[in-house]
Amino acid sequence: MSKAFQGRHGRAYLFSKVANVSLGVKEDRLLITGLHTVCDIYCVSCSALLGWKYETAYEQSQKYKEGKYIVEKAMVMREGGW
Repeated sequence: MSKAFQGRHGRAYLFSKVANVSLGVKEDRLLITGLHTVCDIYCVSCSALLGWKYETAYEQSQKYKEGKYIVEKAMVMREGGW
């Protein structure tokens, strides 16, 4: 959906759907864009932290993120390089 996001480790991407991830525990987190309830997402194969899922956005302007996923570029590897 968007390439214009910032994660903990640099560039991040917003997705409406992801596959092969498991969800962590929901927690409130103060991010650059305000307070959100999020849960971390992990690779189902290696359990690496990949990003997070937005559960609730408390700012009206951020509601479009609810149910969407942030995947950090630095946390994703592809066999054979990019």
